[in-house]
Amino acid sequence: MKIIAEQNGVEKTIEGTHILVATGRVPNTKDLGLEVAGVQVTDRGYVKVNERLETTAPGVWAVGEVAGSPQFTHISEDDFHIIRDNVTGGNHVTTGRLVPFCMFTDPEFARVGLSEREARTKCIPYRLFTVPMATVLRARSLVDTRGFLKVLVATDSDRILGFMIFGVGAGEVMSAVQIAMMGGLPYTALRDAVLAHPTLVEGLHMLFESVPSVPSETIPEEMTV
Repeated sequence: MKIIAEQNGVEKTIEGTHILVATGRVPNTKDLGLEVAGVQVTDRGYVKVNERLETTAPGVWAVGEVAGSPQFTHISEDDFHIIRDNVTGGNHVTTGRLVPFCMFTDPEFARVGLSEREARTKCIPYRLFTVPMATVLRARSLVDTRGFLKVLVATDSDRILGFMIFGVGAGEVMSAVQIAMMGGLPYTALRDAVLAHPTLVEGLHMLFESVPSVPSETIPEEMTV
């Protein structure tokens, strides 16, 4: 089976045995009578909510994917925590959440924070650290060195902007970096930490000790000479 596609003006031929088509998801809000209750929806059918997950109808809340939240189970659970706190008098909001992503393929793929594309779009300069999974000693002992680790660090500080890993145990390693990001730790804290050997998280030593690059396309025009 062959597919002919065009990318950036260049025609490419892709060969394979199967085709997977993902057309996206739509919220199941039709015919629920939301308008009768005064609950408004967006032009895509998601329930309109504010940062407290309150709908346009007093006393009515929406949680999870129907409210347009990122489509992850862990986000739906966090949405519940937000509503639980707010209905009991708190002021818990969705803004500022650091949303992790993990795809449990073989090997796993996980990321948190900014991607390179997002950093470029927002004109945020960054240093890029990347190493293959083969540098992680635990991956070698598991005889699974497929993949790599990648992290974006701000050029004007040691703040971690985003992290991505494709490899065995990716979700667990990503979670360690996420916690560091939530705590505002500089990347040097992970680089210099005494981590148990041999573990997959120990691979962060190799990553943060590598020589970073500074992609020129991340630097806004007004900052170039």
